[in-house]
Amino acid sequence: MLKNCLSLFALLISVACESPFTTREAELPDGSSSTFLNPTSPDIVFVNLRVAFDERNVENYIRTFVDSTRSSRRFKFLPDEGVAATRPGTFLNWSLEDERRYLIKLFQATSPDSVLRLTFVEDKTDESANSATVTQNYRLTARHSRQELGLGPEVLGQAIFYLERNETGDWSIHRWEDFKVNTADQSWSELKAFFQ
Repeated sequence: MLKNCLSLFALLISVACESPFTTREAELPDGSSSTFLNPTSPDIVFVNLRVAFDERNVENYIRTFVDSTRSSRRFKFLPDEGVAATRPGTFLNWSLEDERRYLIKLFQATSPDSVLRLTFVEDKTDESANSATVTQNYRLTARHSRQELGLGPEVLGQAIFYLERNETGDWSIHRWEDFKVNTADQSWSELKAFFQ
């Protein structure tokens, strides 16, 4: 009886399968791409930030910041003093949700075929076993559709990023201080305030 059931089962499987020992056709990609490197060093965190802009990937951008479920730290953004003075209260309780919100709005205002590029030039790094302070000069080019409202297509400045290494060895940003280098330039703080 058991032998007959097994034979019947094998027969049904072979009839149901078109060709059980061949590989299937590969599916075409859906057009979205996602590159996130395991952040095993502070340098990789900045590669991930840059690539998140290249790919317009909000989630990978957010992943570069501290995860408060794995750390006692919370993300903190300190804007350029001049921007903070002209936008009182805007950055008072700035959180990762505010980061997500401004970035979504920026990506929505930048057409897929338009320029969106982030570059960093490292100025200084102080690194220990579980923490790092990295000073970066940045240039973010975003040819967005709202330029006529006062924010140009490029922001320039300097940022000091404070990073920590968690128990699994991954690095993330927990504090970000933004500065204008030249008063005539618009800073990343202005971009965040504009798209909040």
